[in-house]
Amino acid sequence: MIRGSESDSWSRLGPLTFDEGTTAQAQVYARLRDALISGYFRPGEEISLRRASTALGTSVTPVREALRQLESDGGLEVFGGNRVLRVPVLSEAELIDIRDIRINLESLAAAQALDGIGPSQMRLISNACAVMQRAADTGDADLYLESNWRFHSLIYRAAARPILMGVIERMWLRVGPLIRLAVTAPNHFGRSMESHRAAELALRKRDASALQAAIIRDISDAASDLGRTLCDYGPAKVAGKA
Repeated sequence: MIRGSESDSWSRLGPLTFDEGTTAQAQVYARLRDALISGYFRPGEEISLRRASTALGTSVTPVREALRQLESDGGLEVFGGNRVLRVPVLSEAELIDIRDIRINLESLAAAQALDGIGPSQMRLISNACAVMQRAADTGDADLYLESNWRFHSLIYRAAARPILMGVIERMWLRVGPLIRLAVTAPNHFGRSMESHRAAELALRKRDASALQAAIIRDISDAASDLGRTLCDYGPAKVAGKA
């Protein structure tokens, strides 16, 4: 049974504990970005400025700027005559484009990350994989998706290619909300964990080819489930309109 609470997406956002040395806008952006990537919000869901500021425990100013940046990055879009800000609803063609971009960029980042992953980073990656496995075993979709992003981002950031990482993040921004629906696909957790365990093993063996193969398999399998989600639900249902 897949567990996950779509009703409390806003309560899971915060409130934020702001750190000195980083602007409030940057911290709000990072929190909202990770929430979108982890599937807190479903495709087509409206994102309210005031509701977000209340959930995060901050004024509307840093939230407004963060939402503008997310719109610029493709994580949100303006929709309808009332210019409502919402999570985009992707087409099948867009999913294929994103899949192909992810395969090329993430396999590149993974291979280049090997030299930057030392014992401490490896422990963090292995811990993320272990948390994913526990979440898969208990059907906890929320924890699974959060740990999934943590696992991948820890690997890619080790490549120390900030522009490349920025493009990868924007691709995840686009597909994260749909992945939240796709985890209900038959054996999604099982196939996904096979790829993640293979990637972890390849990292330990310093095997770039095996690591790239595991990343590509993970992206391809996820894309297949995403495509079936669109076919099963249709754009209107995915967007919560039917």
